[in-house]
Amino acid sequence: MTDAESRRLYGYAEMDPTGPVVAGSTGTWRITYHAGLYGVDDGGVIKVVWRFVSDWGAPQFRDPKAAEYATVSTTGPASLRAAFEMRRYVRPWNRCVTVDVFDESLSEGDRVTLTLGDTSGGSPGSRAQSFCQEAFEFRVAVDWCGTGVFVEVPVPSFPVVSGPAHRLVVVGPSEVGAGEATWVGVKAEDVWGNVCADYDGEVWLDGGGLSGLPEAYRFRPEDRGVRRFEGVKGSETGVYRVKAEDRGNGMAAEGNPLRCVEGRRDHRPFWGDLHGQSGETIGTNPVSSYFRFARDAALLDFAGHQGNDFQITREAWEEIRRQENAHNRPGGFVTFVGYEWSGNTPLGGDHNVYYLADDGPLHRSSHVLIPDSSDVDTDCTTVTDLYAALKGKEAMLVPHVGGRYSNMAWHDPELERVIEVYSSWGEFEWFLREALERGYKVGFVAGSDDHKGRPGAAHPGSGAFGVYGGLACIYARELTRAGVWEALRARRCYGTTGQRILLEVMADGHPMGAEYAATGPPEVSVRVWGTAPVERVDLFRGVTQVYSFPETVQRSEREVRIAWSGQRIRARNRLAVWDGSLEIDRGRILKAEGYAFDAPSEGLREVTERSVVWKSVTTGDADGVVLTLDAPPEATLDFRTGIVSRKVSLREIAEGPVTAEAGGIDMKVVFERLPLGAGREVAFTFREKDLAPGCHPYWVRVTQTDGAKAWSSPIYVTIP
Repeated sequence: MTDAESRRLYGYAEMDPTGPVVAGSTGTWRITYHAGLYGVDDGGVIKVVWRFVSDWGAPQFRDPKAAEYATVSTTGPASLRAAFEMRRYVRPWNRCVTVDVFDESLSEGDRVTLTLGDTSGGSPGSRAQSFCQEAFEFRVAVDWCGTGVFVEVPVPSFPVVSGPAHRLVVVGPSEVGAGEATWVGVKAEDVWGNVCADYDGEVWLDGGGLSGLPEAYRFRPEDRGVRRFEGVKGSETGVYRVKAEDRGNGMAAEGNPLRCVEGRRDHRPFWGDLHGQSGETIGTNPVSSYFRFARDAALLDFAGHQGNDFQITREAWEEIRRQENAHNRPGGFVTFVGYEWSGNTPLGGDHNVYYLADDGPLHRSSHVLIPDSSDVDTDCTTVTDLYAALKGKEAMLVPHVGGRYSNMAWHDPELERVIEVYSSWGEFEWFLREALERGYKVGFVAGSDDHKGRPGAAHPGSGAFGVYGGLACIYARELTRAGVWEALRARRCYGTTGQRILLEVMADGHPMGAEYAATGPPEVSVRVWGTAPVERVDLFRGVTQVYSFPETVQRSEREVRIAWSGQRIRARNRLAVWDGSLEIDRGRILKAEGYAFDAPSEGLREVTERSVVWKSVTTGDADGVVLTLDAPPEATLDFRTGIVSRKVSLREIAEGPVTAEAGGIDMKVVFERLPLGAGREVAFTFREKDLAPGCHPYWVRVTQTDGAKAWSSPIYVTIP
């Protein structure tokens, strides 16, 4: 059927307004369906749907004064009943307004209008999606006959564009040889983390001794909000941190530590994001845009693309592989061919599949969303089937926690060299611990599992994703597929919460990921170059913490931090809602600041001299509040949330951190005097006194004062 014939029979829809929408803006939008020749029968249904990944405000039809108030109306004689529902249409179009038509029918030409953000009753409107999209769609599907069979009708798409610049970001490599040319990148982001493509500010640069940077630079239209400065050099060894300042707009930023070393070492650190999806499956924007963002906006060294297998059609697989290979540039930007094997958790759970070569077989977990079943015999229903299919191939699997989590009951030590312990879905140290408790020898990486077209710089927005996306750092001989592949297989890698924290961990001179035999307890040496002051570095042997640096924590006299963390469950609906308040019964709150909140949708909402109110969600990570107090020791803090409530006196807090356990997985609240940190650069060595025979994995967790973290891959030390 032609588009014109479909439009005549089933109708069409239009948008008002039709122009570009600023990401995260508040407004009113109308989607109007015009009935076709068939009309809509009494008992029919109209669905207005949009993608699961979108965090467009959830419509509500009850309170005209509240945010996201929505209404439906019709020019026809029928009555309408509307409700917003999740997962009431075909993936990835999971967000759904269902409009039931009853008590009469609609005829050709009758109109049904859904108004999102109806302000007539005092509502402030609806908040648009917080991230950019080349062509956003509200799809309209009509069950015109009341049979449960839906036909989609044409609706105009529109772009979602960035808002005004809110912050500068400076990013660059972590290591360079003295006198060797390198680069530094500067970009402007809006409040939601979108790159501001129309940014035209003048930025003043301070390289801290680096040569090759201009004193100032005015952004041009062709920069599209990101400028990469090439030919930057450090003549002397040491650590450089580039600063950028937009004096006209009051924005300033400092880059990650760039370590300048004498000569070129055998292995140097490279940064990447191996995990994300584009619009070919459940994500946003085409795969070509996905890789351009990773390379040009996130300024990554390497990237992967991991679409859900049961959504990858034959045509999509061809395009994904074409783009993965077209963007691969040895020495500049490395990509890998791959996909996500997305079996249900009882069958193995999520595993990312990577190939070293330009091609590799697509073994789907099922054909549930694939109309063409001609290659169903290539499916691998269980992860053990997948192990068998990939045995002997240049392939790698990375178990991870996404919507569904990987089932650690199964493990192939040859294929599964590393596991992912952090992504936009949350922080999953429980996953790391389970692998070690099972005796698996795996390294640790992090990624974003980005669905929003921003791999490598994946801000969470206000939807299912709770945290900023992670990054993986690998120590490789060269920036090529073979170089990155060898480093991952050697477990010479670590993961961070998205910051380029530089980390080195050695045991008796062996790097992270190594496996060796020793005659006694190893000497573990750790060096950290943070992007903020380092609060603590915890050293573990397996799941047992054996040392923490610094041994004596310096704390503020007048500032108190209350931080809550954890997740409800391992499965998909793990997000914990910590919306709550705190009151002090005597004295004053002089100042209140948020700690480690992840998005503008979270944070402090009200502050008085005696109370603080906030909105917060966690998915394994920590959020919190830092209070500057003028109060006596007997003053009591009354902490209240829907998860746990607790009263704690300042005298108790002065004696040491007070922890309130809150159930779930690692859910707790910690009351303590604010740790001041041990500086941005720390180094120490540690050796245990005794060590029993067996294999002992030594690894570290770095925590900064801003809440950012890094996890090193273990070094596996065997005592005969």
